[in-house]
Amino acid sequence: MECLGPQCAAMLLDWLKKQGAELGSSPATPPETNSPATRQNLLWNASPYQEDAPSLRTPSEWAGAAEHLEYAIFRRYQNQLTRAERSRLDNTIENVLFKMDRYLARLNGPEREGLEREVKSSRDTVREGKERVERLRNQARRAEAKLSQLSTLTPEGFEEFVGEIFEALGYEVEHSGGTGDQGVDLRVRKKGLLGIVQCKYFKGGVVGSPELQKFLGTIHHTRSHKGFFVTTATFSLAAERFVAENPIELIDGSRLVELLHEALGPGANRDAEPTWF
Repeated sequence: MECLGPQCAAMLLDWLKKQGAELGSSPATPPETNSPATRQNLLWNASPYQEDAPSLRTPSEWAGAAEHLEYAIFRRYQNQLTRAERSRLDNTIENVLFKMDRYLARLNGPEREGLEREVKSSRDTVREGKERVERLRNQARRAEAKLSQLSTLTPEGFEEFVGEIFEALGYEVEHSGGTGDQGVDLRVRKKGLLGIVQCKYFKGGVVGSPELQKFLGTIHHTRSHKGFFVTTATFSLAAERFVAENPIELIDGSRLVELLHEALGPGANRDAEPTWF
């Protein structure tokens, strides 16, 4: 039977009131916070790491500390940082590891063994990061020592200097200059990418586009991803226009100084550039 008009609306309103009264009389049942279904709905299993907390008390706090530690280690050893940033991250890493050691002291059995392996892996990563950073900074310092002597370097010495800068920037460097090198003085690799470097040592003059066109052919012939043309001279406007559409990076004397300072990192001493740049 079809219901029409005000009578139908009144019946519907009466029904809704009854339903509301029944729901109000039933006590609400809180969800089982520890049930598997509830846990599956959680987005995070780790508690946010509290820098000022004196210790880690629960597995979720441990997980939060482990995530925080992983990020701190990555940021500390994979980025260019100021001295203050380095100091702050070093303190954070030591802080987390100290709390982890205290947490482990309260455990026994297989659970402790698994977490100890996790901590050891983090400490190994920190040690390797420190060694890598120190190695690159030493390489940069050796290059810096030659910076003031560039005017007296031989072409071979200049090539060695350029290689040291690339090594300080984290590249694997292979010297390949000599007869039959096809204009390749250095081969550099980083993160799976191959580059070639041509070093031209001049005390004056300008590098034009014809030399870069020849260098581009060498890049393609060696199946490299990129080429670096390094010189103590300057580049012509035509040369700069040519590389805008090709995988070549131009590095003149001033840019070499910038790369060296980049390798040394923020806060390093800045010596004056050689006047003949």
